[in-house]
Amino acid sequence: MTPMEEEETEKLVEAFYNYLKQEKGLSEETASAHADHISFFALHYLIGYEEKKPLLEVTDRDIDDYLSNWYIRKVWNSSKSDVSPILVAFKKFYKFLHECGRVDKDQLDDILSACKNPRRYIRRFESYDELDPDSETWDSDYEAWFMGEYDVEELEVNYKQPFEVNEKISSAFSKDDLSLSRTTVLNNFQTFLNYLSAHNGMKLTAANSFISRRNLFALNEAMSSPEELKNTANQPDSRTIHLFYTISKTLNLFVVSANNKLEVTPRIDLFKQLSQKEQFVVLFDALWNETRWGKILPPDSEGSPESVKEERGNIASALSECEVDEKYQFVDWVKEFCRVPGSAEDELSLIIGAVVYLFSVFEERIVPALTIFGLLDFGFKKDRKEYLVNHGLGIEWFTITKLGKKIFQGIRY
Repeated sequence: MTPMEEEETEKLVEAFYNYLKQEKGLSEETASAHADHISFFALHYLIGYEEKKPLLEVTDRDIDDYLSNWYIRKVWNSSKSDVSPILVAFKKFYKFLHECGRVDKDQLDDILSACKNPRRYIRRFESYDELDPDSETWDSDYEAWFMGEYDVEELEVNYKQPFEVNEKISSAFSKDDLSLSRTTVLNNFQTFLNYLSAHNGMKLTAANSFISRRNLFALNEAMSSPEELKNTANQPDSRTIHLFYTISKTLNLFVVSANNKLEVTPRIDLFKQLSQKEQFVVLFDALWNETRWGKILPPDSEGSPESVKEERGNIASALSECEVDEKYQFVDWVKEFCRVPGSAEDELSLIIGAVVYLFSVFEERIVPALTIFGLLDFGFKKDRKEYLVNHGLGIEWFTITKLGKKIFQGIRY
């Protein structure tokens, strides 16, 4: 791009900003955000990557490659939550150029068609996040993602495939053990599924395809023990609803449609046909073995959730050695679990190891999830700092239940 073309790009973006602010009445912050998305696209993608193509020559293929490929790989800290605002900026910008006579109707229609399916770009982010850079199959997995094969695989799911009931988990406890337990997961999950079925086709949030705030509050109130949620709460703020949503996606009980709506699948009916014990096993197996633990966390959370999950057999072994209903100090138990033979006096190494489980997915989401399943109980420290409260951290003690001990004994390494 020549200096003259670069100057033209700057003038287009500035004109777009003024149009949004003065003619459309948008706030300075909103207008700036839209203009910044276009400026970033032009300077970093069109000029720095895509053979210095000017904004006026952009096609639907450019937008598709930008959001489904380049932006995911090249932009540090990029997130699927970026998809919606970027698409909005594209639509506004090229409609503006069309009104000014700078792009024709056919070019505008092509660009708008590339912006119609945000779910496709969101799914590209999700499938990229699911790649494991430490896997022995990383090269082939990355190539499959790059070539778009993950999108094809998603369409080939058999939603009438019967559930596999994990025999190792099932043999660890009896039907009577379940009926005598403190678990509320089955009734609450049934309520969750009934709500999804009754509101089939409900619109999801644009950023992450989560359940909207109105439906979130309604679902929370329908639970046997509603959580205390702020008026500004989003789906990940509810440990129960977010857990059920994530497990349901793992089990393909619903799909997110191209127009970002939640649509239930025939697997809900198949799930309801299982016995209560089978349902419990399927749900726990989905949590413990099938679901990526990073998905149970709020978006953009840090830490190493999948490395913690790799230790789940050892975690189960350590929990199986706990006495039923005896209180254990959570931090002390985690330190003991992390203690490496031969380095018991190295307190710094011990603390560093324990941090992997404290202030992470294990404390924030897995322990509460195991409590929802009736396998553990726990209590928070009094007078926790606001940060700990907001992130569900600061567990003081925990106990293991009879059902929990049996299941952990059955699945330990």
